[in-house]
Order: sequence, then structure tokens, then C-alpha cells
Amino acid sequence: MRSRVFILIAAVILGVAAALVTAQYLRGATARLTKEAEPVQVLVATQDVPRGTTAEEALKQGFIQTQEVPQRYVSANAVSSVRGIEGQVLAATLSKGEQVTRARFQFPSEAGLSFAIPDGFVAVSIPADDVTCVGGMLKSGDWVLVTATFDPGPNGKDAESRILLPKARVLAVGADMGAGTGTTDTGQEGAITTGARSANSGGVAQSPTVTLALKPEDVEKLVFAERQGSVWLALLPTTETELPGTSGRNIKTIYK
Repeated sequence: MRSRVFILIAAVILGVAAALVTAQYLRGATARLTKEAEPVQVLVATQDVPRGTTAEEALKQGFIQTQEVPQRYVSANAVSSVRGIEGQVLAATLSKGEQVTRARFQFPSEAGLSFAIPDGFVAVSIPADDVTCVGGMLKSGDWVLVTATFDPGPNGKDAESRILLPKARVLAVGADMGAGTGTTDTGQEGAITTGARSANSGGVAQSPTVTLALKPEDVEKLVFAERQGSVWLALLPTTETELPGTSGRNIKTIYK
């Protein structure tokens, strides 16, 4: 009789223990599922974003925006802001609905200049100096206005200056495709370097240049103007998308 009682008590104890273990497991599983279902803010592409697009430009143009995604579906290294990928470009096209991850972005100097060129554009370089290029303070990522001056007649009688390109993106200054790697004679970072020496050039002094991203038809305009006249660059403010057009100036209209 006693053995039966002991067996019954043991069965009850084991049953209670099993119930407690099961309840604990269910509570843990429920907590994990609840946590995995919690929304997390990440950057997601609202449309296909072409390679070469900077993180800042993608956000400004609305190509990427913050969305809430269940934690279980958040990709590894997904980012919630561009803070960790500032100054970097897409190394490959980002598809609509795809989460933005650190692995998709690289610094232009690492990815190569071709990765910094937007689709439909090409890179073209022109000679640069401190006078014609905003005091040597241009940096990659800046936007510039390009003016051209021609002097077809004697004594400058028929000379004319006119805005050639109202807005052009600076891809590189000299061999510098990222801010903070170039120095001028006065030690300024990221600016035009006069007689810069590159490790890839075997220590040979290189002529300073500015490389712009342009449409093919604008390349023709720029090359012609640079070869047949003179070209000056004017720096656009970060808040200005494009300035109003002008009719140009010559000796007869310079004071109007």
C-alpha cells in the first residue's frame, strides 16, 4: 500500500515539474517571438537606386527612407540612418524594397572612380588652379557652376562670358575622391593640390585637376570651352539646387 502511495506522490511531483518546465519554456518562447516581432527602424529603398549614388543624396532625394521592420526580418548590418555611411557610394544597384546595409556602401577611393559616376553620366577632368577653382577649396561631392569666356575678336571687343553649365557635380579633386586626403601648400585638407605627388605616380609631380560628372553632351561643351576659351568654376551652396539662367555678359553689357 505504501509503495503505491509513494508512486502516486512521485507521479504527481513529476507531473508538476513537467508542467513548470513546459510553462517556463512557453514563456521563453513567447518572449522570443514577441521580441522578434518588435518593429525596428531601418533604411529601405523606395525605388531602384543606381550605383554611385551617395548615401546623403539617396536620402535627400527620397530614394531611401526609414521604415519599421519586424526585428526577425532585419538584415545583418542594416542601418537606421546615413550617419555610419556618410561620404560613401553604392557599390551596386540597390533594389526597391531592399534594406540599406553597410556592406552595400564603400568610399569612392576604395570602390574606384567608376563607382562614383551616376548612371547616364561620364567623368571628365579639366585643369585647375586656385584662381579659377574657388581658391583651391573645392572638395569631392561639391556642386559647381561652370562659366566659359571666349575672345574671338581683337582687343576683346567681341569677348563674352556666359554660364556654360548651371550645375555639375565634383567627383574628384586631383586624385582625391574623398574628403580629407589632399593638402594644399597651406595644409588645407581636401583642396586642390598644386604639384601633388602620388604614390601611384612614382613621386612624379602631377598637374592639379578637377573631375566632374557630366552628361555626354555637356562634355562636348566643356572640352570645347576649355580648349578654345577659358573656364571658371563657381561653388554652389549646399541648399541651392540650380540658379536661374542668365544671358551672359560682353563689353557692351558688363555694366548693365
